[in-house]
Amino acid sequence: MRKVFSVGLMAAMIAMVGMTRDASATVTISLRWETCTSCVGFVAGASNTITANAGTQTARLGIFLSHDDLDEVQIYNFSLAYDQDLANELNVNTLVMNTSEWAGTDVDPSGMTDLFAPLGGLAFTESGVVAGAVQNIDSASLGGNLPGQGLPYSAGTFVGVAPLTPYRVGFVTFIINGAVTDGVDIISGDLFGPDGIFDGLGNDIVGQTTYDSATVNLVPEPGTASLLGLGLVGLVLAGRRTRR
Repeated sequence: MRKVFSVGLMAAMIAMVGMTRDASATVTISLRWETCTSCVGFVAGASNTITANAGTQTARLGIFLSHDDLDEVQIYNFSLAYDQDLANELNVNTLVMNTSEWAGTDVDPSGMTDLFAPLGGLAFTESGVVAGAVQNIDSASLGGNLPGQGLPYSAGTFVGVAPLTPYRVGFVTFIINGAVTDGVDIISGDLFGPDGIFDGLGNDIVGQTTYDSATVNLVPEPGTASLLGLGLVGLVLAGRRTRR
């Protein structure tokens, strides 16, 4: 039922497109591999690239949203896609899917509670031999909009200021079946219907949105790392001889 409501609300936003928009406003979706005490074999930092070994491990990918739109954000809905090269490096850990989106944030500074929060649960599709997807990363509120980082927002006569840090809107825990160094493994974006991002005036601002990607690389074998180190030493020594 909540997913139907999400689709209906997105359709309503599309019908409202056409008002004047702030062309300079930007929205940024960031993906970061996070430190995760429950992840097997992993302690990752705040980066969108990690290295893993050839064995099975788990890692948590944080999903962040930030924007500077003075008209605020009325609703967002975007998706992740992974294993597009069919290498089957990743699978979603389905045991934690129900807790992967944020609880929302209060957008009413008057003291009343008006949550800008998810409209429904995440949906995902995957197979051992095909690409996977995480859909319905979404949030909205019937009474208020999501303010931009560090910008003032109001409800009646009450005014508040949004936090400077990006909103952590969710996370997905992946099982790494065996890393391969082959480029980007996860992309985010306006990938499936009814994906879209709309400002407080109902304008579609997907065109002003930057979507991040994430990568899992294979830890270099000891022999490879040693050869690389020797090569660097050789370059340094060669440079010294040249200067002499």
